[in-house]
Amino acid sequence: METGALSHIGKRRRLNEDSYFVESCGSYAYALVADGMGGHQAGDIASSMVNEIVQDYIKSHFQDGMDEDEVETLLRRAFIEANNKVYSYACTHSKMMGLGTTSTLAMIYRKKLFTAHVGDSRAYLIDESGIRRMTVDHSYVQELVSRGELTPEQAECHPKKNYITRAMGTEEYIKVDTSIDDYNGEVVLVCSDGLTNMVTEQEIQNVVLHSGTLSQSAETLVQIANDNGGADNITVVELQDRGIRA
Repeated sequence: METGALSHIGKRRRLNEDSYFVESCGSYAYALVADGMGGHQAGDIASSMVNEIVQDYIKSHFQDGMDEDEVETLLRRAFIEANNKVYSYACTHSKMMGLGTTSTLAMIYRKKLFTAHVGDSRAYLIDESGIRRMTVDHSYVQELVSRGELTPEQAECHPKKNYITRAMGTEEYIKVDTSIDDYNGEVVLVCSDGLTNMVTEQEIQNVVLHSGTLSQSAETLVQIANDNGGADNITVVELQDRGIRA
């Protein structure tokens, strides 16, 4: 399993509120990106907490030989556990009330890609045939696109593009989007919106496919995002099992 990851503060922020984790552990590998929300208190605390809680939950509850439904359920419960603990923390620390974070996870296991997702960080599958977004943003603009009121092209420059409608830790109960898809050796990329707001999906695909290693492509993507303005924290995590082919 090859991995590559990089997180950068960007050019306009005073603090990096992104958190990430990538691990290859025996029969499975996964990547997680959490983006503490700008405009909320202690976003860096929220993203770090979610990162650590999800990791701990997976390590404690994952069992080799689980079927697809069991893995999907495990990931959903890991996110619910993290949401509950972050929300409880905010409720008992008055200065932290309102803290929140996105969280997107992608796991490779038994030739399947599992995702769990809340917010507007994203997961992609990338190979020579194209780049495929595996998550749907929980954002005001995405809702307009889904209703047919905006085109995807119009959404890219909408002034409310970054208004998210769902986040970890802001409410007692959270709905977690999950998915299961075939995995055939593609590059899995998980990133915060600091990348996707600054770099097009076509550019992302080109860099990933034409860089020597995943670490090199992560570095290049972060550099392009900064060259294009670096308006937010930028986090890129990639993983690929080159031993799997369709």
